[in-house]
Amino acid sequence: MVKKHVHESLEKVADDIQEVRTSVQETSIQAAEQRDKEGRKNNLIIYKIPESDEPRAEDRNIADVNYCLQLFNNCLHVGITEEDFVHVFRLGRRDVSTNPRPLMIQLTRYTSKNLIMESLYKLKNAEQKFKAVVVSHDMTLKERNECKELVAKAKRLSSDDTSGEYSYRVRGLPGEMKIIKIRVRH
Repeated sequence: MVKKHVHESLEKVADDIQEVRTSVQETSIQAAEQRDKEGRKNNLIIYKIPESDEPRAEDRNIADVNYCLQLFNNCLHVGITEEDFVHVFRLGRRDVSTNPRPLMIQLTRYTSKNLIMESLYKLKNAEQKFKAVVVSHDMTLKERNECKELVAKAKRLSSDDTSGEYSYRVRGLPGEMKIIKIRVRH
């Protein structure tokens, strides 16, 4: 009888230890996600910026920096200087035959990023070379997957709306995104 009682107690302790291990593992994953998110806080990703044909990587990078400065200062009017950039680089492998690679911009301050993001509405009336440009937050893998799911859901909602009066869009900061209903102007 004592042996049975000890065995049951040991099983309980083993279960408790397993729960603690699981909890520690989940906390560790959340902490890593938070560190990743914090590291990306000042970053922007810009899509559809034409790539330079220069043979040297340094020259292509200088062309990218100059394009960004023109975009931010002449089009968005936010007053960004080259000193506000920590690092500017292309994502992915260089392949001349495909679309231009996205451009990652790491800024020194979050306020600079915020100014840029708040001024993006000016792209609508920009000169032609800036009209196709898309600017977005640098998101973690978890945030990107969440965003993809929300965009797919918004598309389904838009296609299911038979009246055609409303469109559904995903808005918000990474990790806090939601679907909003917008009245379509005719």
